[in-house]
Amino acid sequence: MIPKYIQDHHIQLAVSALASAKTDCNSTKYYVAQNGHKVAPKRIISLAAFLACGAVLPVSRFSGGRLTNNRLKRAGLVVREFEGANIELELNLDN
Repeated sequence: MIPKYIQDHHIQLAVSALASAKTDCNSTKYYVAQNGHKVAPKRIISLAAFLACGAVLPVSRFSGGRLTNNRLKRAGLVVREFEGANIELELNLDN
């Protein structure tokens, strides 16, 4: 669950800070593009929580995907999916 105390301006500040820091995007399916950098959606929420209340919200404490992406979209961000993120691989283990 994403806390309600995180406001849109906290999210905007967080994505700007993470893009400026040029942190690696460790997301596997989604990202937010900012100034030519890909930023992990859950990292944005985590830092936004810190900016809102002074405590980081660990990414393990809330769900990614639809929940996080919808919150970021409401804050005016564009969430993109990595190309091929939903491709499932079939492995032939009989050989």
